[in-house]
Amino acid sequence: MLAHRVRATVTGKPYFFNRQGLRLRVFQEINARIAFDNYIETGTYLGMTTHFLATTARQRGAQVHSCEINAAFHSIASSVVGNMENVHLYHGNSVDFLQSLAATVSQGINFFYLDAHLGVEVLPLRDELAIIRDWPNSIIMIDDFKVPFDEAFHWDKYNEEREISLPYIADSIGSGSVYFPSYKAQEEHVAMPRGYCVISMSEHYNKVLDEIQLLRRAK
Repeated sequence: MLAHRVRATVTGKPYFFNRQGLRLRVFQEINARIAFDNYIETGTYLGMTTHFLATTARQRGAQVHSCEINAAFHSIASSVVGNMENVHLYHGNSVDFLQSLAATVSQGINFFYLDAHLGVEVLPLRDELAIIRDWPNSIIMIDDFKVPFDEAFHWDKYNEEREISLPYIADSIGSGSVYFPSYKAQEEHVAMPRGYCVISMSEHYNKVLDEIQLLRRAK
């Protein structure tokens, strides 16, 4: 973790969010406008984005909940962020994880980072969203997502039926509004920039995202 943070300081690129600086700016603009109670991550991986979210959350007394299904990754992440007081790590599948949180955080103001699609046989994304769509005060960022008007952003596609894209999730987000980067992939200045989207679950938050020039609402 220290080596990643030193490299980030030298290069000016973050050690989280796939080292994409403009995506970080999008998050920072959202975070400055909305006082989140919880930051919820599926797909902890090695805990680098978790560490960033925990540092961010600590500034406002918020909590971070993160889930990882892979035992080896969960163990590494535990050594990276397990001692941070506002971090709650879970080992298991992301759908069960979100269901377990519903009673305590569903009415809170929540930021979600959905990234639990690395090497999984069953893609959980639609089931994750079907749970979150009933949590009204939520903003969701999905990693590895197809940006439909810029294929220079890379995304995950497993077969013709399983692609992390707007058509794949359309039936799972209810009335949620989807936003994409308004800038070109090349502006991230990293090799193979990863696509993403941001979803608002309320009209109030639509107005917040509409103010962010680095995002554009899907039509």
